[in-house]
Amino acid sequence: MQLSPLCSATRSGSGTCGRIALAAALALSAASFCLGQARAAEYLLGPQDKVRLKIYEWRASKDVIFEWSALNDQFTVGADGKLALPFAGEIDAAGKAPGALGVAIGNMLEQRMGLGRSPDVSVEVVQFRPFYITGQVTTPGEFPYRPGLTVLQAVSIAGGVRTREDDNTTRLEREVITGRGDISLLALANVNLLARKARLQAELADNEDIAFPNQLMRRKDDSSVALAMEQEVLVFRARKDGLATQIKALNDLKDFLDKELSSLEGQLALYDEQIALVQKELAGVSSLVDKGLSAAPREIALERSLAQVRSDRLSAETAVFRARQEISRADITILALNNQHMTEVSQSLRETQSQINDIARKADTAVQLLHDSEVTAPRLLAMRTRNEEIEPIYTIVRPAADGKSVEVAATEAMPVEPGDTVKVKIPLPALDDGGLPLPVEGETSATPLPEAEATAQPLAGVDRAANAGETQ
Repeated sequence: MQLSPLCSATRSGSGTCGRIALAAALALSAASFCLGQARAAEYLLGPQDKVRLKIYEWRASKDVIFEWSALNDQFTVGADGKLALPFAGEIDAAGKAPGALGVAIGNMLEQRMGLGRSPDVSVEVVQFRPFYITGQVTTPGEFPYRPGLTVLQAVSIAGGVRTREDDNTTRLEREVITGRGDISLLALANVNLLARKARLQAELADNEDIAFPNQLMRRKDDSSVALAMEQEVLVFRARKDGLATQIKALNDLKDFLDKELSSLEGQLALYDEQIALVQKELAGVSSLVDKGLSAAPREIALERSLAQVRSDRLSAETAVFRARQEISRADITILALNNQHMTEVSQSLRETQSQINDIARKADTAVQLLHDSEVTAPRLLAMRTRNEEIEPIYTIVRPAADGKSVEVAATEAMPVEPGDTVKVKIPLPALDDGGLPLPVEGETSATPLPEAEATAQPLAGVDRAANAGETQ
C-alpha cells in the first residue's frame, strides 16, 4: 500500500527533519496521520463478502508454475466469519485484509499438504457485503457496497432525501386532482340520472314528450347534457314505439277474432234455418210414410241430414266460444303489458331517485374534501419555503467486534463501510404563529377555487333539487 509523499519522507528519515525538533515533531505527527489513513483505507473482510482465489506454486524440480485449479474459484465468507476451502479447511477471514488472508491460506496449505514452501495466494474481493440505508430517503433498503463510498453518495444511491413536506404536498396535489375528477364524474352521473328520471316520469304519465327539469334545460348547450337528453329521448321513443307495436298487434288480433266471431254467428243462423227446413220436410215425409204414401228410406235420409246439420252447428258454436276466449286472452295480454310496463317504470324510477340521493351525499363529501385539500396545500408550500434550509441528520450504525453495534454521528463526507446502516432523519421545522394550524369548520381558503366551484356548484344545485324531489 502506497503512503503519501510526506509519509515516505518521514519513513526515509531525511536529514532536514532530524536537525530541527519542531520539524521532527511535525513529521512524527504526519507519519501517525498517514499510518492511520492507510489503515482506514485497508479493507477488512466480513460475512457475505465474496472473494476469488488464485493459487500458484513454483516447482523447481520441473521448472514449471503449477496452478491449483481446484481452489482457483470464488468463495463466500460465511456468517461465522470463516472461509471454507477444499484441502485447507475453514480459515478465519473476518477482520483480515485480503493480503493477510492470502498468507494464511498459503500457510495452511503448506501445513496440510506437506509442501516445502507455501504457495502464492492472491485474494481478490469480487463482491463486497452490502450496506443499508433507512429513514427519510426515497428508496430505503439494502444496496451493494463499493470502495470509497461516502454518506452523501449512499443517500444518492437511495434516491436522495425525501422530506415530509414533499410527501404531504405530493399527496395533497394528488388528492386535489383526484377530487376534481371525482366531482366531474359525479356531475356527469347526476346529469344522466336526472335525464333518466325525466324520461321515466314521462313514461309513467304516458306523455308524448319528455319534460326535462330546469337544471338540465339551463345547461342544454353543454355537450354532455345535450347528449344525455338526446339519448333518453331515443330510449323514450323506442320503448314507447315498442309497447305501441305490441298492443297494436294484439288489437289487430282482436279485430280479426271479432270478424271471425261475426262470421261464425252468421253460420249459426244459417244452420238454424237449415235445421228448421229439414225438420219441416221430415215432418211431411213422416206423415206420408205413416199413410203409406212414401217410402221409409226417404225418411231415414232426412233424419241423417238433420243430424249432420246439427253436428255442423255444434262445431260452429264451439268455434264461437273459442273466438270469444281468444278475444278475452288478447284483452288480458294487453292489460298485462301495460301493467308490466308501469311496474318496470315505477321500479326504475325509485332506483334512479335512490342513486340521485347517493350522488348528492357523495358530492357533498367530495366538495368538502377538495376544499380542505386546496386550503392545506398552499400552507404546506409556504412552510416548506420557510424551512428549506433545514439540513438532514445522518447517523451510521456500525457493527462492532463484540457482535454489538455502535451508533456514531456522520457527515456527508464520512466514508461508509460494508455492513453499515446509514440513518437519515429530517428534523421537524420550528412552528411559529404563522405555522400550519389545522383547518376549522367554516374556514375559507385564502386562494380562490374557480375550477372546483365551477364543477361543484351546478352539481350541488341539482343535488338539492334531487333530495327535495319526490320518490316515485
